[in-house]
Amino acid sequence: MSLKLRLNLVITLVLALIFLASSVFLVREARRDVQAEIESTAHLALHFLDAELQRATLADAGWPRFDLAALGEVRHLSIELYDLEDRLLESNHPAGAPTASAPSWFANVVGALGREVAPIRRTVSVQGEAVGTLVVKPDPSFEVDEVWTHAIGLMQLALAIFVVTNVLVYWLVGRALAPVTKILRALNELERGNLATRMPPLKLPELARIASAFNRMMDTLQASVTQNRQLAQQLIRVQEEERRSLARELHDELGQCLTAILADGAAILNAARAGKPAPRASAEALVEVTRHIMDLVRGMLQRLHAETLDRLGLEEALQELVASWRQRNPSISCELHIAGSLEQVGEALSITVYRVVQEALTNVARHARARQVEIRVHRGAALTVEVQDDGLGMEPDALTRGLGLPGMRERVESLGGVMQVASRRGRGVTLTVELPLPTTEHA
Repeated sequence: MSLKLRLNLVITLVLALIFLASSVFLVREARRDVQAEIESTAHLALHFLDAELQRATLADAGWPRFDLAALGEVRHLSIELYDLEDRLLESNHPAGAPTASAPSWFANVVGALGREVAPIRRTVSVQGEAVGTLVVKPDPSFEVDEVWTHAIGLMQLALAIFVVTNVLVYWLVGRALAPVTKILRALNELERGNLATRMPPLKLPELARIASAFNRMMDTLQASVTQNRQLAQQLIRVQEEERRSLARELHDELGQCLTAILADGAAILNAARAGKPAPRASAEALVEVTRHIMDLVRGMLQRLHAETLDRLGLEEALQELVASWRQRNPSISCELHIAGSLEQVGEALSITVYRVVQEALTNVARHARARQVEIRVHRGAALTVEVQDDGLGMEPDALTRGLGLPGMRERVESLGGVMQVASRRGRGVTLTVELPLPTTEHA
């Protein structure tokens, strides 16, 4: 059911309840007025009838004649004269008088809302002898007809109000909700992937807030998608650069080492064929080159995957990472502080913490020109990592450039964590990462 139809039904129901309550009130008031008018008319009529009865009692004539037909204008009373055998002799409403036009059910409803007035009886005497009975009874039929006529008018007016109000409300609601079509059109465009979609300004305050929130959401979404595309492109470039770097190392380092191994091995082989002892220098060179290759391969593997994480755990891996970084950057003091156990934190969390520290140290070595770095890892309700240096700091737009910090943020947020970077030019950088600890089952 549409909103417009619901509003129309609600308004119709409210109007119907108001009309019903008003009808009950009006009927009660009408009944009360009828009662008061009947009683007043009855007292007045009885006053004159008592005087007439007294005059008839003193008369010398036989049967008194009241001419009750002349009281036909007294609509709220039925005045009837009966003889001693209860035969109707006269009435102010003869049989040919107009009958009530109101339906019986309405007359019953109106009658049920008031109290009954008992008929009044007077004995008619002539010269002290009772000759009949004069009965005065309330007759609200004429007043009920008037109430029924008014009720018909009210019902016609209510019907007109119903129709006009519903048509007006339907038109007003349709006019007020017309911007909803624009909202649906914008949502459909969003479903099709058109991120440039924006809602026009809307006049209705509530819908204007919705349009404003939608436009802000689209701005954020479009910026996020654009940033993700840039990250993807940068990731591809970094991957290609890493592949070229590995290819150069394999070609330059391993190629030269393998050439040296081939030469030393050939010298040893030739000496063996000639029955001479193996040249010591060739054997030592062979051992040295082999060790160099092992160190080279270990460095490559460490770049591709932190093997220490699998063998020794996160704490040992961080210590080895910091020790290795100190060897490569002896001019920078680097301190690692670990509070709490780092066991059973889960593979994904361990890799994230390791890569965060690794990336932060790489940035310090490349850009910070720092003299001191402090790394704090604390396990409490969450796992907190803080890397602070006293270097040059960074500009705010540096947080979105490159792949390092944005990629780090993506990695942290994918685990439900939060990353904050505080920096002031010339006062270093403080990187804080807070990661929720997984449950034991997830870990």
